[in-house]
Amino acid sequence: MPIRLGRPSGARTKGQEASSDRPKQTAAEWLGTEEDVFDLWLRQSLHNVFDAVAAEPIPEEIMRMIEEDRGEREHIRRSRRAKRDG
Repeated sequence: MPIRLGRPSGARTKGQEASSDRPKQTAAEWLGTEEDVFDLWLRQSLHNVFDAVAAEPIPEEIMRMIEEDRGEREHIRRSRRAKRDG
C-alpha cells in the first residue's frame, strides 16, 4: 500500500488565504545551521581557489583600459549634463 503524505504545514490550496498566525520564515531561517555550514564550505573553497589569483597585480594594459573607459564615461556624463542643463 503506498504511503500518502499530507500537505506540509502552512501549505495551501488554490483560493485559500495564507495563515498569518505564525511569522514567515526565510529560506535561510528554515535551513538553519545547514546553510551556515554550506556557506562556510563554499567561502573556504572559493578562497582556496581564487586568493592567489586575486592577490596578483593587475596588468598595466588592463589598468590603462580601465582608466581610458573611466575618462570616456566621465566625458559622456558631462555632455549629457550640459545638454540637460543647457
